[in-house]
Amino acid sequence: MRKCFECEATKDLQEHHVVPKSRGGTKTVTLCYECHMKAHGRSGKGLNHKKLTKEALEAAKARGVKLGSANAKTLKVHQDRGLKNLERLWPHIQNAEIQGYTSNSKKAMFLNENGITTSRGKAWTAKNIAPIMVRIKKAHESGILKKEET
Repeated sequence: MRKCFECEATKDLQEHHVVPKSRGGTKTVTLCYECHMKAHGRSGKGLNHKKLTKEALEAAKARGVKLGSANAKTLKVHQDRGLKNLERLWPHIQNAEIQGYTSNSKKAMFLNENGITTSRGKAWTAKNIAPIMVRIKKAHESGILKKEET
């Protein structure tokens, strides 16, 4: 049975990094909540996560880790993947609209009935059709996707 390294309590146990994780620590000891707070110089109010997170981000930055948004190459890959998905879906959605499926829930039903899955292989819902319809509209407006004459 696990117990607090300091007071041998068996409830409210937490893992405490002997050397803070933000400073490269990997080893932990089991402490109860009260002893964990004492280890961090606190008296029950909680850890200063903001300070620890800030230290960890600064340490990562010093190691050369790039933080923040993805680089241009990664963004291009995601944009291309999204465009391919729109091009794959557009004929099916257009077909659904021609057949009178106007609401997002009916379009989802149409896609599911015809075996068209999401990019992750899941079934469609009105909730995940809505952003696709927004992207299709933007793609039409920008000329990326062409509406076919019926």
